[in-house]
Formats: sequence, structure tokens, C-alpha cells
Amino acid sequence: MYQLEVKHQLVKHLFSPSDGWEVLVDIDAMERAKGPQHKPDKKEKVLAAELALKFLGVDFGSHKEHGRVDIYAAHPEKGVFLIEVEGKSSKQKEQAMYSAIGQIVLMMNTTENDVTYGLAVPDLPEWEHQIQKIPGRVKNCSISNVFWCLQAACVKFKCKDSIARKLHLTLHLISATI
Repeated sequence: MYQLEVKHQLVKHLFSPSDGWEVLVDIDAMERAKGPQHKPDKKEKVLAAELALKFLGVDFGSHKEHGRVDIYAAHPEKGVFLIEVEGKSSKQKEQAMYSAIGQIVLMMNTTENDVTYGLAVPDLPEWEHQIQKIPGRVKNCSISNVFWCLQAACVKFKCKDSIARKLHLTLHLISATI
């Protein structure tokens, strides 16, 4: 799943504007497959994901206070979510993870109290391996949610949750039946 596809699945399943969410998605040129260096299938897939996001009713661009967060989602009852998203790319997974964690840390200068920080990645073993590398104390105080995204579903869990592995395996079973 490319980054823009992960964004689409996350918004579709967890932050749909039709459910009262205000959603702002930031998309950079690399995500849109600008230039000749991208795989042949990427342009078609990311264009479809961007059109699907438009159809869902999201806005695009950077947030006036939080800047270029991948996904800003706000709900009157559920609060504000600032989410960094990673997906299939030419970057090494480890470097992508370092970049996402760094961006999350830099976003933490907000004055808002009701902000949840999250990291969304495809539900694949290589991404799970990267998530497992994040020290527990960082997960507990910084990245309060991880979102595993498949084509058919996205599920979130609290990083502090001791059943995260079980939930991750359960997601595979749930998505297979959808």
C-alpha cells in the first residue's frame, strides 16, 4: 500500500467526514508519483486514492497551526488526531519510521490539550517489525495510537496495550472475512 492509499483507508474506516470528522490531508509531490522514478502502478493507485478522499469530503493542504501533518482529524466529541502515515516507498522502512517519529515529536509543541498522536502504516510484517523497535516509554508518552491499515479495514490500538500483538493478529482474521 502506498502512503496515499494508507491515508485513504484510514480516513474511510476511522475518520470519515460523514461521521462528523473534520479531516485535512496533506499530500506531497512524491505521494502523487510526480516524475519518472516511480513504479508503473503507483500513479494509477494514488490517483484513485486521492479521488476517493475527495469523494469522502476531506480537505487538502497543511494545517494552519500543526503544519504539514499527514492527517489532521478533529471531532467535537472524540478530539483531535494528528497522524503521520507511512507506506510503500523507495525509502528503507527503518528510515521512514525514523522520519515519522521525528515528525510526531516536532508536532508536540501544540497548545491543545485534547490531541492524540498516531502513526499509520500498512498491516505488513516488515512494518510491524519497525513498530516493535519503538521503545515502550516512547510509545507510552508520545505515540499513543498505531493504526494498522489493510485494503479492507483499518484498526487502531493503544500502544500501551499489552494485547497489541493479539489485536494485530485478530485484524488479519477480521479483514479476511470483510
